Amino acid sequence: MEHRHIITLEVEDKPGVLSRISTLFSRRGFNVDSLTVGHTHRPGISRFTIVVQGNDQVVEQIRKQSQKLIHVLTVQDLEQKRSVMREFAIIKLDYNLEDSKEINEIVDLYGGRMLDSGEGQLIVEFSGTEAKINKVFRKLEKFKVLESIRTGKIGMQIGSL
Repeated sequence: MEHRHIITLEVEDKPGVLSRISTLFSRRGFNVDSLTVGHTHRPGISRFTIVVQGNDQVVEQIRKQSQKLIHVLTVQDLEQKRSVMREFAIIKLDYNLEDSKEINEIVDLYGGRMLDSGEGQLIVEFSGTEAKINKVFRKLEKFKVLESIRTGKIGMQIGSL
């Protein structure tokens, strides 16, 4: 049965790593739902978080093949129940006095933060679970969203490896 898998890879920061990883996924016919890459606490090491749909056997094959790639140090299929997952969103809204009270309530209710305001526009940020970010976007649908960006998932296993 196909379901969502969150795969993390720790890699050396070297040219061509992203290309080799994306080629591996595309050869297997995986559509990547999200891909997030960032530096870790260790210099020269980055972490990829990749969300894909697939059955357990095919994802296990991808995990094993990823481990063989040059500059890939670790590969892990995160179990959602045993992991902390977050997303991040930045949203630019048309902002006026009529809407300001309700928008401020949404920002407060969902733990958002105002980043910038001026000239009738407001930029806010939110972080949380995928469900929380989805709720924020639904709540803001009634307002004029000028621009938005949303990261993919980032995640970390709870406890020791």
